[in-house]
Amino acid sequence: MSDILLLSGGIDSAALAAWYRPDLCITVDYGQRAAAAEASAAKSICEALALRHENFEIPVPQLGAGDMSAGFPCRHSQHSEFWPFRNQFLVTLAAMRAIQCHCGRILIGSVSTDVRHVDGRKEFIEQLGNLLEIQEGGLRLMAPAISMTSLELVQASGIPMEVLAWSHSCHLSDLACGSCKGCIKHSEIMAPLGYDR
Repeated sequence: MSDILLLSGGIDSAALAAWYRPDLCITVDYGQRAAAAEASAAKSICEALALRHENFEIPVPQLGAGDMSAGFPCRHSQHSEFWPFRNQFLVTLAAMRAIQCHCGRILIGSVSTDVRHVDGRKEFIEQLGNLLEIQEGGLRLMAPAISMTSLELVQASGIPMEVLAWSHSCHLSDLACGSCKGCIKHSEIMAPLGYDR
């Protein structure tokens, strides 16, 4: 069965790209602040891994919240990087493309620490997957690393460090700010791998 991967250009999705070698990786500019850097990172990762990559620009910044948008706070989440219905939106876009290119599975890079967001929890992903399966195309949604930490995913994937180095995790900018939750996570994963600069 052929796969399509939602590739943000971050560590988790980069590791999944190396591990599963999907038929197609897609990156979506939905209006997030670091969209250009994410697209560039995803393109470089796919080039290094010889994977097919497509970038879609469907910006809806006016619907965003938190750090990744214009910074509007959202009373529905205590987490600064929360963007309402982001994963549901991105999975829906991936499903549209999967139908066109006859891919049967959609892969997303959710890991065990994503449970702080409802749309990163196993139960949510299973329910969204059930919804996709009963629609035309009978698509399957998979989060292969849902029970793993990001570090465990990187180690299991065998991603070369020179490829992982292309990843971009900053929520606030095209250049790593070093202080947002995405940058902190990036540093926490890279340090035990010997890249603690």
